[in-house]
Formats: sequence, C-alpha cells, structure tokens
Amino acid sequence: MARWGEWAWSLGLAGCAAVALRQWWRVRRTYAELGPPEPGLVALGTPAVAIVLPVRNEAANIDGVVASLLAQDWPAFDLLVVDDGSTDQTPALLAAWARRDPRMRVRRVEQLPPGWAGKPHALHTGAAETTADWLLFTDADTRHAPSVLRLVLGHALRGGLDLVSAIPHLTLTGAGTRLLTPIGAISLLERATPAEVRDPSHRGAFAVGQYILIRRAAYQRVGGYAAPELRTTFADDVRLAEVVKRAGGRVDVVSGRGLVFNEQWTTWGTVWRGWRKSIYGEVGDRPFAGLAGGLLLLGYGLLPLVALARVRRGRVAAALGGLAAVAQVAARWPFDRDGELAVGWSLTAPVGWAALGALVLDATRLALTGRGADWKGRAAPHPVTQPGHK
Repeated sequence: MARWGEWAWSLGLAGCAAVALRQWWRVRRTYAELGPPEPGLVALGTPAVAIVLPVRNEAANIDGVVASLLAQDWPAFDLLVVDDGSTDQTPALLAAWARRDPRMRVRRVEQLPPGWAGKPHALHTGAAETTADWLLFTDADTRHAPSVLRLVLGHALRGGLDLVSAIPHLTLTGAGTRLLTPIGAISLLERATPAEVRDPSHRGAFAVGQYILIRRAAYQRVGGYAAPELRTTFADDVRLAEVVKRAGGRVDVVSGRGLVFNEQWTTWGTVWRGWRKSIYGEVGDRPFAGLAGGLLLLGYGLLPLVALARVRRGRVAAALGGLAAVAQVAARWPFDRDGELAVGWSLTAPVGWAALGALVLDATRLALTGRGADWKGRAAPHPVTQPGHK
C-alpha cells in the first residue's frame, strides 16, 4: 500500500511538472506571437467609432479616462458614457465634461433590469444609442495614448477583422495584484495563444475588457450583449470574443504596451472580489467543475512545495517537484519583467497558483449556495449555461 502511495505521489508531481512546462512553452509562444497593432490605410471614407465607457462610482478615475479618450487623434468618434447608477461624484464630473465637449454624451441607468449583469447591460445600453460603424468598449480605470484608436482601427481594417482587443500595459500595485495578475494571465492562455485566437479553425478566443474594438455588424450579428449567454455574465470580455469567433467572425489580440494603460484592484479586498466575480462568470453555471478545478489548482501550487520540503524522504519526488516549481517560476517571469516587478515575485508562482485555487473554490461556494457574486453592489443573475458546458 505504501508503494502504491509513493507511485501516486510521484505521478501527481509528474503531472504538475508537465503542466508547468506546457505553460512555460505557451507563454514563450505568446510573447513571440503578440505584437503591436499594424495600422493600415483607410481606403474608403473614415469609419465612425462610438466609444462606450461604462462607469459606476468612478469619481477617482473620470477625469483621467475621459481626458485621454477625448484626446484621440482619430477624426470621427464620439464618446458615450453610461453611468450605471453612480452614487458618488461621478454624475457631477460627467456633467461638467459633457458641457465642455459636444463629442461626449452621458446616459444614466437608474435601475438594473432583471436578468442582467451590470456591465453587460451598461455596454448594451451604450451600443443601442449609436449607429457608428465600430464600437470601442473600454473601462474607467484605463488611460489611452492619443494614437491608440487610430492604430487599432487601422489594424482591424487592414486585416479585415471583426474584433480586436488590445492587452493593456498594467501597473501592478499592491501585494494581491502582484501575486495574482501574472497567474491569471497564464491561465487565460489555456484558452488560446494570440496565433490560436487568429486561427479560424481553433475554437479558443479571448479578449480583455479594458480595450475591445468591434465591428458593429459583427456585434449585431451575435445579438450583442442582449444575447442570453452574454447578458448574465461577469466574464463579459472573454464571452464576447468567443461568441463572435463561434459565429465566424475574425478575432485578434494585440499588445497595447505604450498605448493603453491600466491600474486596478490595488487592495487585497478589491483584488479578491474582482477576481472572484470574473471566475464566477466561468463556474457559476457549472459549480462541480469549479470545485474540481479549484482543488486541482490548490494541488498544482502546493504539491511541488511539499515535495521540496520532503527531499530526504524521496529524491525522485523532490526532483519532480523542483522541476514543476522552476517551470512555474519561468512561466511567470516574462509577465513580472513587463510589470517591472522584482525577480522575487516570480518565486511566488506556486503560492499564486494555490491562491487562484482558493479563489475558484470561493466563487464555487457562491454558486453552490445560490448566493452569487457581486461587483460594486450589482449581483450576478443566475448564469445561462454556455454552449459546450455541462
């Protein structure tokens, strides 16, 4: 029996090492495949763009984000801010900006209709207010270089794309963000690398909500955020990319480094709630998969550390655990380098995976108990089962 236990222990560690090496390889692929937008000439006219900015109690961010959006050097755009029932100084700040610049309009949502998550409803409301050729969805905690809209739109037109998402330049502030954000980025690559996102034959796709530029015709073809599988989700960015690609749309992701800047979730509380609500968008309609996934992530992070601590009891297991831990650290390192973090943060990779497992279990708890996740006072409605989910 003891020998079978040792075999199972070694097999689990070998699995951890295999997964970590695969992640390291996919991160290397991603950095090779991800490039800046490649602008192209606009051959026919100047497509109009509607920038849709959903906000809720964002007084600290309004001036910065609105100023950067109104400074875009693309000649044909307007800015529609959807105020999702803010109770702080956000409405007053928005009113002042709207008086100063006629390109900006404000639409206020007083009450969230039943069966909607807050952000999808705000984005749907904004999209319904315009007839522009293209829609740009972005977040209040972003800042935009003046050229980014022109460059990303040119990239979309040059490639005949339907949706382009720019991965922002992240400022990682606070221990929670530094621990978890690179881990979350690696886990996102399990869906697809940039080349796989572009490949029509590959099922995987993703987008990041800080910057999504979508052709209006493609948005309408899938039903927009009013589609049943989109209106209830807290994973609104990833789901939109998946739905557009599944409908035959061409999707791409580009680097927004030096073009789109983002700083979010600076405290442990906001980090935990922010990640939990995003994870809930994945496990809310399949909690038992969430339970299994959370436990596997806990093991993936902790088993290599336990094996290294027990080196005298099993050198083969310790070697496998060391290989897994080193590969986890190596996979995380490129994200830490981009985030200008000290190398010591890369060494936290195993702990980060365990923390992600705990987050998945916490989101699963909310699903199993029927409590649901919430964000800024907006509770998630019961999610619609996604195609392919059981």
